[in-house]
Amino acid sequence: MRQKPCIVFITTIVLLATGLCPAADTLPFKPGEKLHYSVYLEEFSLGEVVFYVKPMEKIMTIPAYHFVMTSKTSPLLDSLFMLADRVDSYTDSALKHALLYKERHGSAGELDSTVTFDWKKREAHYSLGKKKYRPTPLLPGAFDPLSVLYALRLLDLKGKREVAKPVSDGLHCAVARAKVLGEQKVRAPSGTYDTYLLQPQLAEFSAVFKNISAAMVKIWISADARRLPVRITCEFPVGSLMAELTAVESR
Repeated sequence: MRQKPCIVFITTIVLLATGLCPAADTLPFKPGEKLHYSVYLEEFSLGEVVFYVKPMEKIMTIPAYHFVMTSKTSPLLDSLFMLADRVDSYTDSALKHALLYKERHGSAGELDSTVTFDWKKREAHYSLGKKKYRPTPLLPGAFDPLSVLYALRLLDLKGKREVAKPVSDGLHCAVARAKVLGEQKVRAPSGTYDTYLLQPQLAEFSAVFKNISAAMVKIWISADARRLPVRITCEFPVGSLMAELTAVESR
């Protein structure tokens, strides 16, 4: 079976969320928000990744949040992580689980993939190009590799030592976990933030995130109401990869 491509460094390691969804007027994000990230390998710039919160839509009559990730990165990063040019992710309006996930790779369409989440049967349906794979079982409350970024931002990390949440790429579904290591102040191009430092335990779910399962990953989440992923580092034997938040736009 073909290895599932990672959508981008940032979203493949932002894996965690738990607890109940807050009321809509207290969400840390809303339609119109854009998060811009610069990605580096050591001191070399590899490009930019942007995350969008689109207007609410309907997926099979179900009101849904629509999240988008676009990337403009170097061939080196693309070869390492098989990045998609665009990713679309949809969750239910209560942000309890994923509904639909799409990756788009260039114009040929051969590497384009789609995951449909059937919660009545509790299974995921994965297709790559024109090929459809056998459905795989879902754990309750599973998110896809992009929507889990926003599910994480619903979580108040104060007092937490560990967080966990199921994540599915359509071929596998596993419980992702991370340790909360403490609080740190971080200076990024977009500003200075008080943050919580998380360390995902990647080896526990290597079937979903093969490309980075052996890496040492750290992620800094702002401690304010926005809960922004401010910085992410990933240490490989060949060097350190870093993504930093450069700008935040909102309507």
